[in-house]
Amino acid sequence: MSADAAPGNETVPSGGRVLVVDDDEQICRQLAAGLASAGYQVVTAHDGARAIAQGETTPPDIAIVDLEMPTSGLDVIRHLKKVHGTAVHVIVMTGHDDEGSRSAAFDAGTDDFVVKPTGLSELKRRVAAALRSQRAFVEVRLAKEVADRRMTYGAEASALLAHDLNNSLAVSLSNLQYLSEEIPLDQDQKEALTSTLRSLRRMSGLVANFVDVARFEDAAVKPIVAPVRVRKLLESVLDVNLAAAKQGVRFEVACAEDFECRFDVALIERVLHNLVGNASRYCNPGGVVIVSCRQWNDPGSCELAVTNSGPQVPDNIRDSLFGKYVRGGGGKRGMGLYFCRLVAEAHGGRIDLEAAAEGPSFVVRLPGRA
Repeated sequence: MSADAAPGNETVPSGGRVLVVDDDEQICRQLAAGLASAGYQVVTAHDGARAIAQGETTPPDIAIVDLEMPTSGLDVIRHLKKVHGTAVHVIVMTGHDDEGSRSAAFDAGTDDFVVKPTGLSELKRRVAAALRSQRAFVEVRLAKEVADRRMTYGAEASALLAHDLNNSLAVSLSNLQYLSEEIPLDQDQKEALTSTLRSLRRMSGLVANFVDVARFEDAAVKPIVAPVRVRKLLESVLDVNLAAAKQGVRFEVACAEDFECRFDVALIERVLHNLVGNASRYCNPGGVVIVSCRQWNDPGSCELAVTNSGPQVPDNIRDSLFGKYVRGGGGKRGMGLYFCRLVAEAHGGRIDLEAAAEGPSFVVRLPGRA
């Protein structure tokens, strides 16, 4: 490759990424230096296999590919075109100027063909011309990469904040519980402290949901299944949610006193808080929220249902109800039902929305094993 003088007043599209593939490392270095000085982001590979891997992790806008390598340049071209299609412009740069080489290169998907030795200024002109025609693809790629970086930063920052908030809430709950047991209080003070504890427990559950969703998605949470006396758990959940319920809404429990089944009590308690909170929010004035549990099929299995009186869930959101960040009633977004689904599935069970006579009923079916 000859090192001609760079062209004078040539407009170079900004942000263009060029992949240079050649088993001659000296040519790779010369090309990389010349193109980088012209304002391009350049990545290099000295064999076809490495180029294929590089093209997947760092999508190029332009690929300059030699044909004669241990892993054929034709394989690189085919792979780049298969993965990126017209979003990548391929320039073959080879020392073989015969009809067979040209035909094979263009059949593989090549967009341009130059013969070694070629001047750097000529190559820069071809790259600049290709990028002008690829400008829309380049802008889409750059916008996507910016969005991906922001999403990654946002997810990491949110996870750190949620983790710290979760720990702080746990400390606050523990200290308030200790004070409630150690300090004599009059009736008004007791009621105020009890209400604060209920609110903190609910907030702690919501933050814990946020923290654990990512862990469930990565299969990093395995439920600890053990026998549970269910009625006591249901009554405890209703007691926490009582203060937040609409005025006049009644809570009922339908579960035998001695009924026992097997699940991770900490996770299912949070599922119940999510479902009961939603039910009390959407229950009609003066209505009822019914929490029930019975055996599903095998011993140890159970069917937990949270039902509220009132209108059924609208048909237009039923199919996506258990998705992540789904928009619910009133335009609010949340991940509570998504968390419930993840917990049920981690137990080997499922959660369904059913239409009961009273109103919508969310039914969690657990097999009694994880």
